[in-house]
Amino acid sequence: MTDERSLSERLADRLNEYPKADEPEFTPKTEFDGTSGFIQTGPLKEAPTDYSGILREFGYDPEKVRIAGNPRVSRWQQRSRKLEKSEDGERLIKTSEFETVWLSAYRFHIAPVVSAEVEPDVNDIIKQARAIRRQSTGAHWFVFQAGDQQLGKRSRDGSTAEIVDRYVQSVQAAKVELAALRRYGIDGIQISMPGDCLEGNQSQSGKNLWLTQETITEQTRIFRRLLHYTVEEFAPLGAQLYVDVVNGNHDQAQRIQSTYPGDGWATEQAIAVSDALKLNPLAYGHVEVRVPEKWSGHMTVPVGDTVVTVVHGHQFSRATNAMKWWQEQTFGGHGPASAHILQNGHFHEFAVERAGDRIRVQSPTFDCGSDWYREKRGVGNTRGAVVYLLKSGEVSRMSVV
Repeated sequence: MTDERSLSERLADRLNEYPKADEPEFTPKTEFDGTSGFIQTGPLKEAPTDYSGILREFGYDPEKVRIAGNPRVSRWQQRSRKLEKSEDGERLIKTSEFETVWLSAYRFHIAPVVSAEVEPDVNDIIKQARAIRRQSTGAHWFVFQAGDQQLGKRSRDGSTAEIVDRYVQSVQAAKVELAALRRYGIDGIQISMPGDCLEGNQSQSGKNLWLTQETITEQTRIFRRLLHYTVEEFAPLGAQLYVDVVNGNHDQAQRIQSTYPGDGWATEQAIAVSDALKLNPLAYGHVEVRVPEKWSGHMTVPVGDTVVTVVHGHQFSRATNAMKWWQEQTFGGHGPASAHILQNGHFHEFAVERAGDRIRVQSPTFDCGSDWYREKRGVGNTRGAVVYLLKSGEVSRMSVV
């Protein structure tokens, strides 16, 4: 089938493209009444072999629940960019060619474990514990979560120069952490930037203009170069690198009219960096920039074998409302329903919250402090990024750098 549109129409579509995150339809589900039930996985490229790991991922104790019989397998095709190994054979590079890949979903029947009344063997218990510990190595993803740079913000203790200096310190400290954590096995790196990358000029109805050092064009230029610097520092260190950027309330381009959430400076600069990286596929072919679909302010994306939602945080007003927002998104059947991890910023303090198997990681800020908040509450904030390992929906080895 030929495209009958004019050259100018096709060119306009091409020029308007952006690296929209491919948010697959993850539909993992499980039901169990104590006697029988099932586990339905989401799309997988390879057949699962660790049945105990599957049970744990869905909240079951392998000592009490088992997988019965063979799974029912559903298979379908999906178009995706073809991957090739780099010349050194250490990285996978995305090409401009597309290929058809097969994905599979598995439905396992589960049943209770019927145990015999036997005396527990201490040696067997020790062996099982060691085996579980060994499974924690390999296939991790290293996360550098850095939000709320608020480039351009001026305060008593500094402005853009001090913000950039602290950010560069965090990147270098993160590289040291990454080197120390390689013994656990690192498959890839995620750079997560959950918004408020600029101070902007729209928040608080523009009342902070006097406290904003750079113009919007200067702020965007600084952030664009800072983002490219981050990619340059991490790209040689991983076989695959994701750069995930969402807009915060300070990143909004304008509020004169109501537009879509993608109308923001942070994602636009990420798109610009993505365009630049494509000019050198040999060095950056393994790097993928992801931003939300323009009608959404957040995105849910795979990071290794973990599903992550990246959101700024102004959507839920208070940090105490984050889990409620997540629950409501799940009830509505939206992307965050499939997420194991929620990455957010906005509240300028490092925090970790857990509810069942769902974990929320809140990164701190890079700005030099809020004089208004210090006057009102008497406290400052922790500055920096948070780094950690991701595997199978769990976080580990976490620190603020």
